[in-house]
Formats: sequence, C-alpha cells, structure tokens
Amino acid sequence: MDLTCVAFFAVFIFFLVLLALVLERPGRNDLNITSRSLEGKTIIVTGAEQGRGIHITLELAKRKARVIMACADENKGKTARQKVVQRTGNTNVVVQHLDVSMMSSVRSFVTLFKLHEKKLDILINNEEMISIKKKMTNEQFEMVFAANYFGPFLLTHLLLDLLRRSQGRVVNVGSVLPSSTVLDCGNLKAEKSFHFSRFYESKLALLIFTKELAKRTINSGVVATYVNAGPTQTELCQDISWLFLLFQSIYSGQGLKSATKGALSVLFCALDDSVQTGGYYIDGQLMDHTPSVPASMYDEGLAKKLWEVSERLTGQSDVMGELNARLAKRGRVE
Repeated sequence: MDLTCVAFFAVFIFFLVLLALVLERPGRNDLNITSRSLEGKTIIVTGAEQGRGIHITLELAKRKARVIMACADENKGKTARQKVVQRTGNTNVVVQHLDVSMMSSVRSFVTLFKLHEKKLDILINNEEMISIKKKMTNEQFEMVFAANYFGPFLLTHLLLDLLRRSQGRVVNVGSVLPSSTVLDCGNLKAEKSFHFSRFYESKLALLIFTKELAKRTINSGVVATYVNAGPTQTELCQDISWLFLLFQSIYSGQGLKSATKGALSVLFCALDDSVQTGGYYIDGQLMDHTPSVPASMYDEGLAKKLWEVSERLTGQSDVMGELNARLAKRGRVE
C-alpha cells in the first residue's frame, strides 16, 4: 500500500471517528434517573469490571444497593470495586467471578450466589462480546453467541426463582438491530456459517428471548426489558473490532456514547417505574413497532423454537414450567 493510500485511509477513518462522536439520536437525552434509595435491594451486574459496567455499578452503589459485580476478570473487578467504594462509601459491593461465555461458569456463579444471597431484585445482563473472527469455547459454543445470548439465557433461567419471589427485573443490554437481521435456529453454534453480522444475530436472539420471557412471566410481577445502550468510546479503545463499532455507531444514529451516558440508558430500564415488560428501549424511549427493528422479533413461532433449542443446548430444563406446576398444586395457577 503506497503512502497516498495510507494517507487517504487515515483521513477517512478520522472523519468516521469525528462523525461518530458528534452524531446524536433525537430522543430523551435528559434521562431523569430516580435517586431513591435502593437499600435492601440486591442487584447483579455482569461485565461490571470495565466501561459501562463500572458506571452502572457506581450509580447503584450511590443509591445504597447491594451490588454483585459479576466479572470475567476478577483482578479488574477488585480494582473497579475499590473505586466504587471510595466514591460512594458503600462497602456492600461484592466481586464474584463469572465468564458468561462458559455455561459451567454460569452454573458455578449461580450456585455460589444462592449459597450466600437470599434474594435478587434486579439482574442486568450487561456483558457482551464483539468479534469478527470465529472462536469456539471449550464447551463448543461459538464465542459471540455464547457471551451475548446463551450465557444470559442460562443465567436468567437459573435465577428466575429468586426474581419471581421478589417480583424483580431483568435488563438485557442489546444493540442497534438492522431490520434485515435474520435468525437461524439451526446456526446458533455457527454450525453452518460465521460472518460479521453474527453480533447482530446474537442480539436479536437476546431481544426475542426478552419478549418471550416477558410473555411467560406476565403474571409473576417480573419485568423483562431490552435496552440498546449504544456503542461507547471505551469499547472503541478496548475491542479489536473497533472499526465494526465505529460503523455501528454511525449506522444507529446514536454516535459513540461515553460509558456514563450508556449506563444511564441501562439504569433507566432497571429503575424507572414506567418501563414496560417486553419493551425495547433506546434513551428511555419505547421502540416497539417501529420500522427500525426486525419483524422477526414478533414471530411467536420463532420465539418458541429459539426457547426450546436454547434450553436443549444449555442443558436447562423448563424452570418456569416446573414453577407453575408447583404453584398449581398449591392452587395458585398463574
């Protein structure tokens, strides 16, 4: 590549970054997150050791919540915890190991959590992965889908009994979704193919799961939501797929957000009383039934099939069916 091409590419990237930084989606940029005390509430935040996760943890700790920082990197988690405690004075913050891309790690996390904790009020599935290269886990799951969908699916299932008991909330952190995104339930482990849109497909699966979860828990008091918090500047610096993130930020019209601003969108869905179960939110706005989302998110047949295949692949039984059976025996059918 000659110097002229290099210079042209550098200028092109510069303008892309500039565009990503100045873009801003019209909407609620003045999110008024409740400051009410969360004392007595127990909240799990995955991916809490970096970027947006730290800021989510910080805001929850300010409100006196007990926060479980579920971290793949425990050393980073401990460093992040120190910062949170120093800034908030809340020592009721715990670091616990969780590699959400590994189903065995998810199960170990839940076992330890239930051993030490008596309740769960909010589960924030914040951890995510972007990769343009196919990588398989030791459990033979494709890494992007494992981290962005299968891990959150299994984690939510295993904690659902506690969430139902507290009439808690599940917040699944997603992404912009091109309307052309399609989901093949026969390719969830990349059995057929792997391509750059894999990230979007994993987030579409998470959205479909969110809506199906909301339907299946409609009378339990559990609120399940999906939030597109937007790509953040910290992710751009950390992830090897930074160019993908850059284009994503421009495509979405949201631009690159600070980790703080991205956290606010998540906190809105976790704490605001107006949030509807099954809703898809961007900057505090409900985005359901808009041209910007794939029609497949409303496909009930696809949702049912995805649920069943996901249960089989993660080795998870129908927890909600079992719980409803127990309630029926007590004369409390939902």
